[in-house]
Amino acid sequence: MRLWDNAAALKRLYRWLYACVILCLLAAGGVWLVNSPYFPIKQVQLAQPLVRVSAQQVQAVAQQHLHGNIFKADVNAAQTALAALPWVGKAQVKRIWPDTVEVSLTERVPVAHWDDQQLVDSNGELFTAQTSETLPQFVAEITDVHARVPPLMVAKLASFQAALRPTGLHIAKLHYSARSAWTLELDNGITVRLGRENEAERLKHFVWAWPRVLQAQAADINYVDMRYKDGFALRRRGEAAAAEASNAATTE
Repeated sequence: MRLWDNAAALKRLYRWLYACVILCLLAAGGVWLVNSPYFPIKQVQLAQPLVRVSAQQVQAVAQQHLHGNIFKADVNAAQTALAALPWVGKAQVKRIWPDTVEVSLTERVPVAHWDDQQLVDSNGELFTAQTSETLPQFVAEITDVHARVPPLMVAKLASFQAALRPTGLHIAKLHYSARSAWTLELDNGITVRLGRENEAERLKHFVWAWPRVLQAQAADINYVDMRYKDGFALRRRGEAAAAEASNAATTE
């Protein structure tokens, strides 16, 4: 039986040819849209005002990836480039018909210094940037610094600082030892040793003792050791200096 004598086969052939024609037209239309001069990008708009990322940085990315036809703009490349900027935690770039590209950036919020170059953001992520803000210094002796420790220290900083709020004191340096012990250096120069357990309860004892016992003699206190079950110990600055001089003399 010849093909043209088989109605069902002819119908299937016609449907297949029709589908091929439609696909070709769609492909040709897509190519035309991508290369058409009729849909240029007229504006790149920011979804929110920026504090740390400069307009020049966004403009440089836009000039490289978001130009010409809106369908041809490489929003994925632009998003990747923006996400790589130091102060950007998350970037999203999307087309808005007919001539706009919207850029949405979530900026990092710095919480502390990690070292001379790096900062820690509110999510506990390390990043390299410069800031003139006065931030606490994190010091960690644990080797697992890029995974568990920075987020832990961010959480502890928030908890410790909240506990200290009634005193008006602020943490200048947060130290996490290799033995998982916590030490605070306050902005008045006093060091508070909390140890590796019950640190929240020990800090509450410090806050209780501050206006009653410690505040009046704060200028003379070198450190307060809260690791005692029923109280605390303190060393005065003169005692610390004498101890250091004695150690130096013994060494010599």
